[in-house]
Amino acid sequence: MPDKRFFRKSGTYSIADLAARVGGELLHCRDPERIIEDIAAVEEATAGDICFVENRRYVGALASSAASVCILPRNIADRAPDSLALIVSDRPRRAFAKIANLFYPEERAPTGVAASAAVDAVAHLGEGVSIGPGAVISAGAKLGDGVTVGANSFVGENVEVGAGSVVGENASLSHCLIGERVVIYPGARIGTCGFGFEADEAGVIKMPQLGRAIIEDDVEIGANSCVDRGSGPDTVIGRGTMIDNLVQIGHNVQVGKGCIICGQAGIAGSAKIGNYVVIAGQVGVAGHIELGDGVQVAAQSGVTSTTAPGEKIGGAPAVPMRDFRRQVAAIKSLGRRNKDLEK
Repeated sequence: MPDKRFFRKSGTYSIADLAARVGGELLHCRDPERIIEDIAAVEEATAGDICFVENRRYVGALASSAASVCILPRNIADRAPDSLALIVSDRPRRAFAKIANLFYPEERAPTGVAASAAVDAVAHLGEGVSIGPGAVISAGAKLGDGVTVGANSFVGENVEVGAGSVVGENASLSHCLIGERVVIYPGARIGTCGFGFEADEAGVIKMPQLGRAIIEDDVEIGANSCVDRGSGPDTVIGRGTMIDNLVQIGHNVQVGKGCIICGQAGIAGSAKIGNYVVIAGQVGVAGHIELGDGVQVAAQSGVTSTTAPGEKIGGAPAVPMRDFRRQVAAIKSLGRRNKDLEK
């Protein structure tokens, strides 16, 4: 159950109202107008709470749950006790997410500019912006309507941030254009200098990084992640892409729309990532290769070659999942043989 010291609840709702909002079917519900007070995990729920279960692994917890209503799929509805009201949904996790957002809507910072913020005289601020203590808004920067800039964050010269976007505390933006409704979490670095050098026996020469970082609408960039600006071509993050914490995206990288990039992944310069690609945690993607639309990469993989659309790959170097599973099975088999030989 959310700690009320940190999260503010919007109100209460009837079971019937909640079911209607997620398009679910009510079962075992003796009182559709009963008021639900809060959300909770199935193991922690008490009377007046709503919870969810999405697979059979957690069915056993339903018998002892004190929740008043549970969201679950139809194929396990018959496993729930008759005393528990049910909202049947094809996608119970998604339905619960909608209800959780209803109870706990995202809070926005109060509008206005903190007294300790430094806003250049020729910066442009839209209506209803919020700029936190110690933030710096540089000359020529443009903040759209409703933009929030957290405490001690830096918005560089001529950077543009689209309406409704949020820049978290201690983040920095330079050489970049940020779309609308983008969320940049604390400590992220957008538009920093890319990592490019020419080296020989005469020494190291740094390649100028003269491109931009373009972040399209509805993107989220996690805490302490870095998106380098391009070296000439721009670095682009496509609309609706979600980037986890501690992700590194190199210069000139092109990421399509609707991608999921998990924590500690790294994408080297000039790689091209298609639409709706999923890159799991600690994956490394080599530079100058392409992942086609819908590719899925297993955790801790090293992707070293171009991958066709729709492929599921894993390993280092990454190979199709069927081959990766054979490799893992072969290694396990060798381990068993060695144990047998040692006996």
